Amino acid sequence: MTIEILKSTARLDDTEGKERFLATIGSDVEGLRAQLKPGAMIHIEQYEKETLTARYLKTDGVSYICFIVIGVSLEDARRIALASRETPGWSTADFRKSVGKALGVVMPPAILD
Repeated sequence: MTIEILKSTARLDDTEGKERFLATIGSDVEGLRAQLKPGAMIHIEQYEKETLTARYLKTDGVSYICFIVIGVSLEDARRIALASRETPGWSTADFRKSVGKALGVVMPPAILD
């Protein structure tokens, strides 16, 4: 199976941007909406077994970034979570390196960051 990595990011005060992102979440939308507010400092990892999709979300009080990894097992998602926690940066390149490290593969560079 091919692994796909997507990224969503917006300012925490950008209601439209957050709502577009939340429309892609399958579960606990209301709980996440309540947490994505200006000043929030959170780190959330979520896995959807039905779609083999893992989400890794982090906020810095001003904005959020969420990497969505499609096509991974629960075990792979756990390995990615551990590797991403050990990575100091949350850039697209850093996250892709974490995925590669966790899965033992070389991830090609992202087309756009």
